[in-house]
Amino acid sequence: MLNDFAYIAIDQVGKEGRGVIAAANRNDAFARLKERSLTVIELKEKTTGGQITFARRRRINNQDTYYMARELATLLRSGMQIDKAVEILMQSADKQEMKEILSFILKHIRSGKSVTAAFQETGKFSQFLVNMIHNNEEIGRLPDAFDSIARYLRFQIQFRGEIRDAMVYPAFLIVTSLVTFFIIFQFIVPRFLGIFGASADNLPAAAKLLFTLSKWLSLQNMLIAGSIFPAIYILIRLYPAKFRLEGLQEKLIRVPLIGNLILNLELSQFSYSMHAMLEAGVEFIKSLRLSTGLIRNTGLRESLDAAAAQIREGKKIADSFSQVTFLPPMIPNMIRVGEESGNLKEIFFEIYQIFDERFKTSVKRALTLLEPAIIIVMGMLVGFIVLTLIQTVMSVGNLKF
Repeated sequence: MLNDFAYIAIDQVGKEGRGVIAAANRNDAFARLKERSLTVIELKEKTTGGQITFARRRRINNQDTYYMARELATLLRSGMQIDKAVEILMQSADKQEMKEILSFILKHIRSGKSVTAAFQETGKFSQFLVNMIHNNEEIGRLPDAFDSIARYLRFQIQFRGEIRDAMVYPAFLIVTSLVTFFIIFQFIVPRFLGIFGASADNLPAAAKLLFTLSKWLSLQNMLIAGSIFPAIYILIRLYPAKFRLEGLQEKLIRVPLIGNLILNLELSQFSYSMHAMLEAGVEFIKSLRLSTGLIRNTGLRESLDAAAAQIREGKKIADSFSQVTFLPPMIPNMIRVGEESGNLKEIFFEIYQIFDERFKTSVKRALTLLEPAIIIVMGMLVGFIVLTLIQTVMSVGNLKF
């Protein structure tokens, strides 16, 4: 029995076409379309009611973009043309979203557009990545562009992975503590204090506190409280401008411990971006503008924008950076050495290594202190509950019912 499959495909000259083909299954449909020299972009089986069953779509992330860039760099270095390399990746892509993006890029490249324009018009890639492609395409070094993009994304992926791994144990402790206290206040405390009646008037002060907390921490109240955080998160994602706290980032960066953590993170990412852009042959001013755009802290970003304006006016790079109050004195000094030696890209890589190590050390130190802090606080609270219950039992002879 043959089924109908709706398809979108590209012919040998890069023209996109749509149609319906009868085949026994999806593999048979692919084979028949391939015999017609068509490159399949999308294939959907039509149901008896005339509806199309869509493949489950998944968003692309940094991991997907990293693999795409790495494989493109490998294929291009082997001497393959860019359109053929994109076509191979499109055919092997697992995610439908990635297939559609690569199909869009392939269509535009074969229609005569530049690789930069094809990637930019997808709207799926950052301006940083687009500029990397643009600068290397102009000098005929596309493999270097995708290689630099892959290395930059690998840095981002590893960076986030290390933070995520470091947070696993503290998160486990926090969740375990919350579950423990939920069980205590939901089941143990109410039943124990229920022995002394519904009223808490005659209970000791500490027992009254536990009785009140057990009332507040009911399952219904906890579900309501738990739903508030996802609701706030969704609202912030949908309406970020309305929930933006003006001036908060500038204040946080001045807080002793938190400020150092934010500064080390921002400067490590900024420095690595500068290194990657300069190594790819991007001019310094453009590299500075694009790398500054990656900084989330508005105070630091505005200070670096002001430094960039001074550099455009002809001021020395090191002197301009020395005007940024957030930067440690060693950064202008290191940049001055790189400026005089003409080796700024290596200097920025060294700056990245310094702040990357500082950030990781700060996170490890904070997590090292956080773990025993959680255990101590949990132990103190559990101890308080146990002592309160013991005190209540010991004073039961003095209670009047």
